[in-house]
Amino acid sequence: MSRHLLVALLLSGAGILGLVFVFTSHKSVRESIADRYDFVGTEAVPDDKDRTLVYASSKPVSATAKEIAGDHKPAERRTTEAGAFLRYKEDIVSVVPDPAGGGRSRVLVDDEDTGYRRNYLFVGGFWGTFSGRGESFRGGGPGAGK
Repeated sequence: MSRHLLVALLLSGAGILGLVFVFTSHKSVRESIADRYDFVGTEAVPDDKDRTLVYASSKPVSATAKEIAGDHKPAERRTTEAGAFLRYKEDIVSVVPDPAGGGRSRVLVDDEDTGYRRNYLFVGGFWGTFSGRGESFRGGGPGAGK
């Protein structure tokens, strides 16, 4: 076997291992949150069959939201006095102050539609969901929608 063939085989093997690592090591935002924060339980959302996953963070809202956004870049982010809201393709993550205080925060994980409904007062009019709302707006004015 020639030396060039041996080097080519070794490099090909290393490349394949690298691709396997990249594709198997990528976690979803839900998995990253579950690994990093303490699971508290689930919470019902009025008029919705889905339940919100609730986690606890020992850090304040801004630091917690920065960690999550650092692990997974959100499509959109909105910060208000109520908390930080991160929009992903299939999930909306809300980071809000812990009602018990102490500078801690709660991380609420919802599917896209439930999160949009839960947080409409804070994100409605600023961003829609990937499946519609903001993207389906046709504008206004004379002749709109014709």
